[in-house]
Amino acid sequence: MAVIVLLGDINIDLVLDIPEYPLEGGEAIATAQRHMLGGSATNTAIALSRAGHDCRLIGRVGQDAWGQQALSSLKDIGVSTAWIGQDPFEPTQTNIVTVGKGGERTMFAYRGANAHLSPASIVDGAFEDAALFHLSGYALLQSPQSDAANRAIELAQLRGIPVTLDIPAGVALSVAPHVRNLLPKLDTIMLGRADLAPLAGEGSEIPVEEAIRSLLRQGVRRIALKHDATGSSLYQNSGVESAPWFSVTTVDTTGAGDAFAAGHIIGRVSGLPGSECCQLANAFGAVAVTRQGAGTSMPALAEVMKLISIGNGNRPGIAGSDQELERP
Repeated sequence: MAVIVLLGDINIDLVLDIPEYPLEGGEAIATAQRHMLGGSATNTAIALSRAGHDCRLIGRVGQDAWGQQALSSLKDIGVSTAWIGQDPFEPTQTNIVTVGKGGERTMFAYRGANAHLSPASIVDGAFEDAALFHLSGYALLQSPQSDAANRAIELAQLRGIPVTLDIPAGVALSVAPHVRNLLPKLDTIMLGRADLAPLAGEGSEIPVEEAIRSLLRQGVRRIALKHDATGSSLYQNSGVESAPWFSVTTVDTTGAGDAFAAGHIIGRVSGLPGSECCQLANAFGAVAVTRQGAGTSMPALAEVMKLISIGNGNRPGIAGSDQELERP
C-alpha cells in the first residue's frame, strides 16, 4: 500500500452530548461525555492506516499526559509518530466538542502545541517514497505552523509528490488568502459548498460553476466539493463527476469531513475514476457520522465497502480490500 504523509493537528477531544444549547451566561447539563483522540489530520491518518496505508503524521503535542496518550494511541493504531514533536511550553491541544440532539457538532479549541510546529521540524526523510502529502487547512491558521506547512509543500513538490488540502468547515475565510497563493501547487482541495465563494475570492452570490472555474484557472487540478443535499462532485479541467450521499442515521458529525478526505485520498492513490473517488469519500463520511466521536472511531475500509455494496452493489476496485474488484 501507499506511503502517505500528513501534516495537521493532534488533540484530545472532550465530547459532551448537549440536549439543548443555553443562552450566553446560562448552563447546559450534558447527558454523556467522552475523551477521545482527535484532530483533522489525525483522524484522516487513522482512517488511512486502517485501510492499510503507511501513514506518517507530522505534528506537535505537549509534554503532558494528553500528549503521551495521543502518541500511544497513534502507535497502537499503526500511524508513525517519528515526526511528531513535543513542546515543553505549550499543552497538547484540547477541544471541547458539543454534540446536539441532531448529531451536529460544535467545537471550542485552544490550539496549544499544534500552532507552534516549526519549519525546522519538517525534514526531507519524512517524504521518502511517499505517494501523496495531505495537509489539513487548520495548519494554515497561524505561524509558525503555517510556515511549516509551506516547507512541507516545498519538499513534496521537489519530489513530485501530489499535495491534497482539506479545508474544514468554518476556516475557509481565515485561510483563503493563503490557499489562493498555494493553488498552483495543489493537486486536490476538498471543501464544502458554503466555503467555495470565500476561497475563490468572490462574493457569496457567485454561481458554483463560476467559482469552480476560477479556482481551476488559478492552478489547482482537482476540486472535491461537498454539496448541501445531493452529494459530492470532483471537478477537473476535463469535466465533472459526481456521486450521491448515502442514507444513514446521523449520530455525531465529528470527523465526517476528515473521513471524507481519507476516501478521496484512497481513491487518488488507487487511480480510481472521479465518480468512484466521490463514492468512496461519501461512504467514508457516511460511516463516520453513524458513530460517536472521531479518532479511534474512524471507519475501517471493510465497513465502507460494505455500505457501498448495500447502497448500489457497485464497489470500487481498491487494492487491499477484502472485497477487491479487478480493474481492466
